[in-house]
Amino acid sequence: MKRFNEKLVVLSGAAAGIGYSTALRLADEGANLIVIDYDANGIKALKKKLNSSIFETYVHDISDEEGTKKIFEEICDRYVSIDALINVAGILGFDHSKDVKMQDWKKIIDTNLTGTFFMCRYALPMLLISKGNIVNVSSTAALGSHAWTAAYSASKGGISAFSKTLAVEYGVLGLNVNCICPASIKTKMSTETPLPDGFDKRLLKKIMPVDGVNRSPDDVASAIAFLASEDAVHINGINLRVDGGLLS
Repeated sequence: MKRFNEKLVVLSGAAAGIGYSTALRLADEGANLIVIDYDANGIKALKKKLNSSIFETYVHDISDEEGTKKIFEEICDRYVSIDALINVAGILGFDHSKDVKMQDWKKIIDTNLTGTFFMCRYALPMLLISKGNIVNVSSTAALGSHAWTAAYSASKGGISAFSKTLAVEYGVLGLNVNCICPASIKTKMSTETPLPDGFDKRLLKKIMPVDGVNRSPDDVASAIAFLASEDAVHINGINLRVDGGLLS
């Protein structure tokens, strides 16, 4: 299946986890990739692995507006349009809500929500030319109650709401905008982010069920590839849960 032959896709958060798996999946389906991540070593390794599928690489923090704007100006000068934008880049932090530090709140909101806004804002002119797709990675934290994730849940809820705004505003012009909401996915971010001191073990099942279904990032990448492809031409403005039934 080569749904992305001759398609140009911009992908953030490509150096690890869901973003890395998505890069591999899209490359396997014939995509030409422009990848963005702040992890220089991760981007270098991805470039080495995929080689001819990667047209451009950017080591960049998407919360930097001027840097993000410059990236898309360069992309526009070289390629005029893109066919899909996939925003995976994000960070996670756990803390008791009453103890969240302002700098931690700001960093998570700036990266996850505002960074996604910057990416969409500056990609939109090129996506409207192609009548393409945006897939933003939200979370079940945007849809259900997750303990210790005040900033993260707020950022992901914002992504889901913002994405629906774009879907309505630009759907009439041929652009589709959808969200993927993963949970119970085995990534370094989900399994290695420390939980707060004195956490209540009864609440763990809402985040990563010990006895439930835990899947690979590859299983999220397949859903992202679907929503970014022409197979999803009549799907717009949804939150697609990829959570093994966690919120069911």
